[in-house]
Amino acid sequence: MLGRVFIALAGGLVVWKYRDSLREYLGGNAGPARAKLDDLLQTVQEKSEVLLDQAKDQLSSRIGSARERIRAGAAAAGSRETP
Repeated sequence: MLGRVFIALAGGLVVWKYRDSLREYLGGNAGPARAKLDDLLQTVQEKSEVLLDQAKDQLSSRIGSARERIRAGAAAAGSRETP
């Protein structure tokens, strides 16, 4: 239920923010609306690339540290088994 309310609010906010562009588009003048949409899509693409790069770096770092802990644990276990 809360998700639906959030989606409705987000949709309303988008319509309100781009109301002039939508009015132009519905009036038959799609040129400016297409240009704004192209700019918006370019911005989304750039932001998503940055976020994905950051996520990749964080994931690689966490996996590397987990592998180091596993190797250190295996080395410690091996030294305990041999007298």
